[in-house]
Amino acid sequence: MKKLTVSLVAILISAMAFSQTTKVVSAFNYLRNGQLEKAKLNIDEACLNDQTKGQAKTWFYRGNIYLSLFLTKEPKYKNLDTNALQASYDAYQKAIAIDPQISNENLVPPSPMVGLYYIGEQFYNQGADLYNNKNYPTALTKFEMTKKINDIFGAKDSIATFYAAQCAMQTKDTKKAKSYFEYLQKMNYKQAQVYSQLSNIYKAEGDTTKAAITIGKGRKLMPSDLNLIISEINIYLAKGKMKEAQDLLDLAVAKDPNNATLHLVIGANMDEFGNFEQAEKSYKRAIELKPDYFDAFYNLGALYINTSLSIKKQADKLPITETQKYDELKARADKLLDSALPILENAEKLNPKDKNTLITLKQLYAIKNNVEKIKEIEEKLKNLK
Repeated sequence: MKKLTVSLVAILISAMAFSQTTKVVSAFNYLRNGQLEKAKLNIDEACLNDQTKGQAKTWFYRGNIYLSLFLTKEPKYKNLDTNALQASYDAYQKAIAIDPQISNENLVPPSPMVGLYYIGEQFYNQGADLYNNKNYPTALTKFEMTKKINDIFGAKDSIATFYAAQCAMQTKDTKKAKSYFEYLQKMNYKQAQVYSQLSNIYKAEGDTTKAAITIGKGRKLMPSDLNLIISEINIYLAKGKMKEAQDLLDLAVAKDPNNATLHLVIGANMDEFGNFEQAEKSYKRAIELKPDYFDAFYNLGALYINTSLSIKKQADKLPITETQKYDELKARADKLLDSALPILENAEKLNPKDKNTLITLKQLYAIKNNVEKIKEIEEKLKNLK
């Protein structure tokens, strides 16, 4: 009786094991026949059963099934698992962890590595859609998954890493963005934003040396890139190296002499660093190239006003005895205000709803005691929504 009991138990265990193995086979057959709901049901049961959950092929088939669920266009199957792509990735990884050699087997469908490669592409596509819709936090996780999968193959992914860095910047995760930019820099990745944004991160950290080196690396890779040229100009200006900055300014303009935006950017940079003559020249050139360029008109007007106020402050600080010097400075300041008025009037014509322009014009008219114009501007400000 005792031996018979043991034999009976052994038969029952064997039958159970066969039954669960059949679940794996059934799942494969259902997948092959396109019956994804039944395939999922059988493989889920097999993944929970002690007899089959330790088998690499169980998880390999689960990866195939869940990848098919993700890719299917049929709504009745599409909604069976909303996280099917991640589940497929996890299943393939489990299969490889149980038996690393499964990747070398001649399997039908192909091995987990083929599935993983395809999953990497799908994660990238998801990331691209999310990025375009400005869902940067979720897009970041998708691009990171693509990079993670490419790392498995020893592939130095660049595009997904670049967009992961951009997502990190958008979510204010500077530390993560920095690590991705540094990774791309080591690859000599030819994308100007990598070097300009990484340089800005270094500058924010107070490491101006690394900031300069980074821009230098970018310039060697992309010597004609205007954004990098301007970034290097800013570095020279910050260090007071005006000759080097001017040489690069000449290079930038030589590369694209009729680019009004370039002249505006140069003007803004010169303005920021107190180079009035160069700023004025660049703004005027931008207007010459693009007569309806509101930003150039506004910036030029602001340059005249700010410079006038600065000169007026100098005059006010003079000793009361230096009347001649005071009169000279005041005359220069007044002349600049006179120059600013028609410039800002043009700006207002180009963009009549710009509040800052209207407020500045009102202040100028007040200095000129032009009551009618003040009333006119006040009415325009009142009508602004």
